[in-house]
Amino acid sequence: MSSPPSPERKASLRLITAQADKIRQKLDPKVLERARCVAEGGEIYDKAAAQKVVTEFLRSKSRADGGLFHEELKARLKGTRH
Repeated sequence: MSSPPSPERKASLRLITAQADKIRQKLDPKVLERARCVAEGGEIYDKAAAQKVVTEFLRSKSRADGGLFHEELKARLKGTRH
């Protein structure tokens, strides 16, 4: 059997926990969620960044189809939920 933690250890743990709570309160909740996701080995999906990349691709000057691909994609996605 292990002995119970000393009062000094308990006090130190309470101090560390209080400091961590103060730091958490200052952080943006989105940052905490992203950190939690990464810590669990998950992938981070940033919808706004993904939309920006797709929009830039669709508006790219290198596309030589006169916007046909863009229009077809919009038509196919119409009515789908995200």
